Amino acid sequence: MTGAAAHSALGNSIQSLPAGCLPPAEHLPDLVFALPELQYPPALNAARELLDRPIALGRGDRAVYLFGEHRVTYRDLARDVNRLGNALRALGVRPGDRVLLRIPDRPEQVVCMLALARIGAIAVPTYTLLRAADIAYRARDTEARAVIVDARFAGEVDQARGDLPHVRHYVALGARSGDDYLSYDALLAAHSAELAPAPTRRDDLALVLYTSGSTGEPKGCCISHSDLLAIADGFCTYQLPLQTDDVIAGQPPVAFSMGIGFFLSYPLRFGVPAVLMEDKKPPAMLQAIERYRVTILGAVPTYYNMLALAVDECRSDTSSLRDLRSAGETLSAAVAARVRDRLGVAVRDSMGSTESLHIICSTRYEDPVREGSCGRPIPGFEVVVRDPESFAEVPRGETGLLTFRGPTGIRYWRKPAVQANAVRNGWSILQDAVRMDEDGYLFYVGRQDDMIVTAGYNIAPAEVEAVLMRHPAVLESACVPAPDPAGARTQVVKAVVVLRAGISASPALACELQAFFKRHGAPHMYPRVVEFAETLPKTATGKIRRAALRSGRSTAAEASRA
Repeated sequence: MTGAAAHSALGNSIQSLPAGCLPPAEHLPDLVFALPELQYPPALNAARELLDRPIALGRGDRAVYLFGEHRVTYRDLARDVNRLGNALRALGVRPGDRVLLRIPDRPEQVVCMLALARIGAIAVPTYTLLRAADIAYRARDTEARAVIVDARFAGEVDQARGDLPHVRHYVALGARSGDDYLSYDALLAAHSAELAPAPTRRDDLALVLYTSGSTGEPKGCCISHSDLLAIADGFCTYQLPLQTDDVIAGQPPVAFSMGIGFFLSYPLRFGVPAVLMEDKKPPAMLQAIERYRVTILGAVPTYYNMLALAVDECRSDTSSLRDLRSAGETLSAAVAARVRDRLGVAVRDSMGSTESLHIICSTRYEDPVREGSCGRPIPGFEVVVRDPESFAEVPRGETGLLTFRGPTGIRYWRKPAVQANAVRNGWSILQDAVRMDEDGYLFYVGRQDDMIVTAGYNIAPAEVEAVLMRHPAVLESACVPAPDPAGARTQVVKAVVVLRAGISASPALACELQAFFKRHGAPHMYPRVVEFAETLPKTATGKIRRAALRSGRSTAAEASRA
């Protein structure tokens, strides 16, 4: 079942959306629901499927969230979802209206998302690290009608107020006095815990989820009711079957696409509790793993690296872990080995995107990890590596663009030009250079626009970084193109390196890193410029912001150019 037959561009939808916010039909991806688990009826409400159905099956008292001392059950969650849904309706929030959320990782974040889905409205989750200008951009882009914010993070919202022309209501979790914020708790207390779900369709929007902006202006991705189910029904059925004693935790914010899977879709769809935490620093995460006997962990590679380095100091018991999933950026062999040695479990690398909502390639739970690979396509997804010009499939082993189709696909909010380049012949196109081996395993090469061209060679930053990460002095590294100081080439490889604690930057160490690379890496790839920095610029989700490095904003302490 594909394309128009499966999703008819919101035909007969109850949602009323501004003109031009959704892609035209000719630029919509084909959506393929090939698995039995993905056969969703046209009438579908994700909140009903994730709450009402489990309660009807007798799971009402089963815990789905562990938050500090609190144990939140399906029934607890459904009560607050219904009360908030009724409150938002009373405020005039209608099907299709967008509501911006600024809430840390706590149960109320999920309550808001599901309450909006239940009444047919659309949640716009944001990270609490965003500033006023970021909030205003997302609120203006979506024409958000209301904002729900944790009172502790309301300052940036207050600064942005003059640039939020469509917002009619502000709701605060926690104490606010002397202003026009409505109280979240008072709204819940004043409304009924009974609420029938709106008659949404499977292709109606439940979320507008923004990309991290690591490659430019953040783009809103349209996430439907069926998307929220499909990412769990495929992944957890075939890649990572959940067991009755499993407990999920991880670094991704709930507002991140990986967090939507790990902390909303997985636990609610399969009744496995997830640990919600506001403080996710490595020592706190290690304590949570021991306290809650966490079995499944998700994180970006940078976080796994920091977690592994913190194990010796924290001396926490991590023996409960059985499956570690990585995504968001390249997992180097050095980091993978460090995590396996310190945590006792191999990390299974994955590939996905905000556009696909979740993971489209990973290693099946019972398959051995293939070093350097992000696994094979998740059942239900087709992945083809194509030539960027001809769009023809490239031979196995050759590098090309990643294209995919399955139960999710690329649909940008109000980005017609970007959308036109993101879908071709019904296939969604990610700007990621990859290669696939004869066994169907995918290997990430780099972002197409991050490739470094020097002396006629196309060099992927991840390949250089993987070698540098093997040096004992290196904590993190990132590579970008830079002008050739000798003037012989248009570009050279520049490495920005963060050193491990107790190691001092110096020109001599920069030369040592270059020599190390020449011994262990391809000579034509070696970094002719090495800079040291105290930190690497990152997005709120932990991805390296290469654009900032390319512009020179790397806070370099020392440099060597050879």
